[in-house]
Amino acid sequence: MNKLLRTGIAEILLLFLSASACAVTPDFALNTTLRFSRMWKQAPQEKVYLHTDKPFYYSAGEDIWFRAHIVNATTHKPDTRSQFVYVELIDKSDSVITRVKIKRNGSGAAGRITLSPEIAPGEYILRSYTYWMQNVAEDFFFHKKINIGNMIDDRVRITTNFGTPENGKIPLTITFKNTFSMPLSGKTIEIKQNYIRRNRKTTNLITNQQGEIHLQIESDTISDVKRLLEITLNEPGLSFNRKIQVPDLKSDFDVQFFPESGVFLDNQIQTIAFKAIGSNGLSINISGKIFNQQHQEICELITLNKGMGKIIMHTYPGENYYAVVQTENGLQKKIDLPATSATGISMKLKTVRGKVYFQILNQSHLDIKSLFMQVHTRGMVYLFTPLTETEGFISENMLPSGINTFSIIDSTGNTWCERIGFIRSNNFPVITMESDKSKYGKREPVELNFKLLDQDTIPAKGSFSVSVTDNLLVKNDSINNDILSYLLLSSDLKGYIEEPQQYFRDNSWQTLEKTDLLMLTQGWRRFNTGEIIKGIYPKTDYYLEVGQAISGRVLNLFNKPAKNSEVIFFSNFKNQISTAKTDSAGLFIVDGIQFPDSTQIILKAKSRSNIIDVELIPDKDIFPGYKSAIPFNQDDKTVVQDDYLNLSKERYYNEGGMLVINLDEFTVKGEIKRTENEYYYSGSADNSIDSKKLESYGNQSVLDVIRSFPGVQVSGDVVSIRGSSGNPLFLIDGIETEEIEDLQFLNASDIEEISLFKGASASLFGSRGGNGVIAITLKQGALLQSITPPSLVRYAPLGYQQPVEFYVPKYDVDSIRNQSKPDLRTTIYWTPNAETDENGNIRLKFYTADKPNDYQVDLEGVSENGEICKFKGILKRE
Repeated sequence: MNKLLRTGIAEILLLFLSASACAVTPDFALNTTLRFSRMWKQAPQEKVYLHTDKPFYYSAGEDIWFRAHIVNATTHKPDTRSQFVYVELIDKSDSVITRVKIKRNGSGAAGRITLSPEIAPGEYILRSYTYWMQNVAEDFFFHKKINIGNMIDDRVRITTNFGTPENGKIPLTITFKNTFSMPLSGKTIEIKQNYIRRNRKTTNLITNQQGEIHLQIESDTISDVKRLLEITLNEPGLSFNRKIQVPDLKSDFDVQFFPESGVFLDNQIQTIAFKAIGSNGLSINISGKIFNQQHQEICELITLNKGMGKIIMHTYPGENYYAVVQTENGLQKKIDLPATSATGISMKLKTVRGKVYFQILNQSHLDIKSLFMQVHTRGMVYLFTPLTETEGFISENMLPSGINTFSIIDSTGNTWCERIGFIRSNNFPVITMESDKSKYGKREPVELNFKLLDQDTIPAKGSFSVSVTDNLLVKNDSINNDILSYLLLSSDLKGYIEEPQQYFRDNSWQTLEKTDLLMLTQGWRRFNTGEIIKGIYPKTDYYLEVGQAISGRVLNLFNKPAKNSEVIFFSNFKNQISTAKTDSAGLFIVDGIQFPDSTQIILKAKSRSNIIDVELIPDKDIFPGYKSAIPFNQDDKTVVQDDYLNLSKERYYNEGGMLVINLDEFTVKGEIKRTENEYYYSGSADNSIDSKKLESYGNQSVLDVIRSFPGVQVSGDVVSIRGSSGNPLFLIDGIETEEIEDLQFLNASDIEEISLFKGASASLFGSRGGNGVIAITLKQGALLQSITPPSLVRYAPLGYQQPVEFYVPKYDVDSIRNQSKPDLRTTIYWTPNAETDENGNIRLKFYTADKPNDYQVDLEGVSENGEICKFKGILKRE
């Protein structure tokens, strides 16, 4: 760990103040630094990084296993307070296909997303965030592009071929084939084209003998709407629905110019970076020339990496400049450069051999000695010092790895210019892996030992995730972030960064130059220096989700807040019961509860009047929208290998997956039978009335049924059992209540069974059953079918996913090891919580699969001190 990171902010500040030869107002320097400290200490931002078991692609029918590493956005320590994280799978139409909520366990949260065997193949986005992270822009959520293939549901296979646009139309041929690559001829295909404002239409076409349909697609679009076609085939025994993206066949592009530090002064030699983006949102290569307003050539330009490049030019007073650029396809554009300014302050940065050299270009009314330089890393100030000269340097080892923001500030707190630079100190833990054998055979045990030591050879303590995958079938990911590139780079910048891992490949001058180009072309970042210096912090409209709660409001007959109304909370998870009171605005919150996913919750608001009811309205879950943070490929072709998909298909069926078979249309008739009541008190009642006997009661009320039990008296809304001194306990589908109001809307036709417990049998319920118990089991859906009062709400909010362990077979006995069932795992082993011992060791054991391919081992995580840990290794097979 960088030793400077262990030094307190006040100590760093004093270090530079005492070293300065020029006097500085201590209050200004201290207050400025403390504003940053206050921001990341009192309202710390969070980052989430997802480590998935496979890096890039999956097959339908598989599970995406993941570990969410949740860290403080400033220190990268896993000590944040959010206890839940959300993970979503999003398709090309920006629709959330799956959303899961994961409960934190220590420094992270682990879970899975199961891919349906019917999922459409193509590109998807994995997005993850905490509720608290919604206080910053959606750009700072975690995003990862994955590819999903599908050979399980391959009854219909399509290929698309878009032609050259002509007269506002794009010719399109879609070919339909079956599992055996035979044409699907004579099929009616429905095409929905919803993105044309003036002509949203549906077209029906019939495939020809070659299984083809031909159509013309309108190419003029609404700029902010996805260009998607929905294709549907719906015939007896064969159904298919798929959305395909209409490619943007326009050759348009955009170029932006970025003066270094954001200020373009005249009469100076300055660096201007540029970035070229195509209409698909991805970088393109360009070349061109810069001209002045007299159309004289000043210099040439050419992209150096991912559409980025830079020029160095001398500006002159009163001159304006423009660029004439062209793409590799010959498309040309004229673009004006930013206007120069006669006054202002600019800054140049250059990193050479471990030193960051700076030069200040001062064309303001201020003397250089009245200015200050501040350097912060992710909101933590590491340098605040007065300037005495226009040039100088800062040693790289005084700053931590990552994006460092260099700002020039005056004594009134105005930020004149700002430049970000990337520091790579490489002070990361050293990770080694040892295996018990040099090579492994089929279904053999593997024992691995990892050792994690920091730069001071002190054992790194923490919880890490480890995946072991088939190195031949599961390819490396060069498109998305790994934990290093994400935490140090992408997570602190807005916008899409192409192939971010390339900036960490090595420390060559080419890599350093590419990284600096990226810094020069980033206009937006996580922390706004100018606002923080003035004490303006991001708004916190979203709370820290440290626990679960249910909230809502209660209204009276006149649609006004019902004050002091009691709200009762029932849950079928551990039979939880809790109560809350509404405030003066009719609002309530039930906290101190917990509920996993699919938990059924009943809320009941009690009116203070026995005549007039109240209305209970629970708050709905609100989730952030999504709008294409990452550009998709436009050819709708998946990069998932056929051999991987074929293997996944075979494994899916071997493990009991549902086989998809084409059948002619037929009708199945049957009788719905409810399974026997399985509550813990089943079979112990003194008296019971089952559904057959209940039919004789017709639509009589449940109180009429209860009255028929021997020894039970019903008078109005009072129920009593002979020999008891109070109201009996009622159970509705296992949920306890003593309120007769909860029964008054139920009829005999809603009930599957009703049971009476009294005397000795009621002791099963402890002291709660002292006055007897009446248990009611409803028919499926009965509560919804009956007339539900407005004060009673039953629903299932999004709960946390119950933990499931990744299955690893154990071939420790011959009878299992010699089974004929093939072991076709591509993820050989996955653990989301591999913890180091006191010596920094992690020991793992698993068994190899059948394929003789080598294995890739990936370990990722963050230590308790915020040190980023990343390891890749290979296990040999034979």
